[in-house]
Amino acid sequence: MLRFALLFLAVLALPIQAATVNDLYQTQVTLIGNDQQADQAAREQGLANVLVKISGNTDILNNPAIKTAITNSGSYISQFGYSQVDGQRAIDLSFDKNQIKQLLIQSKASIWKDQRPNILVWMVDSDGQQRNILWDQSTNALINDTKQAADSRGLPLTFPVGDITDATAVNVSDLWGNFIDPIAAASTRYHADGVLLVKAQQQPNGNVSLNWQFYPQQPSKIASADTQPITGTTSGTLAQTSTKMINQVTDYLAHKYAVVLGGVAGGQINIEVDNIQSTEDFFALEKMLNNLTTVGSANAMRIKGNSVIFQLNLQGSEQAFRQEISHDDQVHQTQSAVAFAADPVLPTATAPVGASTSTSTAPAITTSSVPVVNALTVTPQNIYYWNS
Repeated sequence: MLRFALLFLAVLALPIQAATVNDLYQTQVTLIGNDQQADQAAREQGLANVLVKISGNTDILNNPAIKTAITNSGSYISQFGYSQVDGQRAIDLSFDKNQIKQLLIQSKASIWKDQRPNILVWMVDSDGQQRNILWDQSTNALINDTKQAADSRGLPLTFPVGDITDATAVNVSDLWGNFIDPIAAASTRYHADGVLLVKAQQQPNGNVSLNWQFYPQQPSKIASADTQPITGTTSGTLAQTSTKMINQVTDYLAHKYAVVLGGVAGGQINIEVDNIQSTEDFFALEKMLNNLTTVGSANAMRIKGNSVIFQLNLQGSEQAFRQEISHDDQVHQTQSAVAFAADPVLPTATAPVGASTSTSTAPAITTSSVPVVNALTVTPQNIYYWNS
């Protein structure tokens, strides 16, 4: 493959586009009892927790195939151990990634990859007399309950640290009054993919009411966005309100980013990506493609000028692939007239992107480095432009 011919040219350095959720396939469940029945119930609950996180869909537990799998949870566990949580015995479970993915495919369920939008949360708490901004290290229980709710759904959250930069950039009245310009400016330093504004009003009975607005854009784009924020209100205990709010935000994002892999897979398709200006661009593109949920593997087949053709082995439909890649800011679809569709790959050496034509000690690209196919047909809707 062409990637091996390019490895000597650069060390891969990729910009962070979203947060990587590292514990999607792990969960911890408190044991209710010490017998085998309690242990089995905890394992089943653990599998249910993981399936909700990975699919992004709480309704997945109503799927008949999923219900059957949960009763056979042991088949999906790769590792387990026991621990203590607040004085109670708990089981720590890890599940096999490939088996879980196959289960979701067979069940025609959605899968949400581990690269997920990172949401910045600005939260103000009011007791009727005083309003306070809740920073990341605040001891207010609402912070902890909100983080736990987000962790159970696999949603990355960031709370402002509350240092002098934050304190001088935005104040309580800005947040309570939804003055978006100072909020957006103060949020920019966190490189978030969305901003959640929360106003918490303490109730005399110990409950809380939440009023929230969710802006599903990067902070720099909020003020100019054409769409209105997603809003919601909820009342109840801290745990109830934070869970309901996070579920609504997560459901919105999962509906946008999760893809359904069930049904007929798209097989192999070729895509062309233009504007590949460097080896860093090439490897970033290759990694991005291989990280897509709908892509089983991505193999570079041909480089010509600043364009690259990749052959993709799809695990979902071609439509699902286009839906997923449309959410990535690194590429955008185009229908360029410079496509080299149906251009045969010849058994001759090809210079890598950015390589010099002068004599070099770098290894030469031989015919064995380049897959030989009769033609590389790229349809117009599969031509993309790399945003370098």
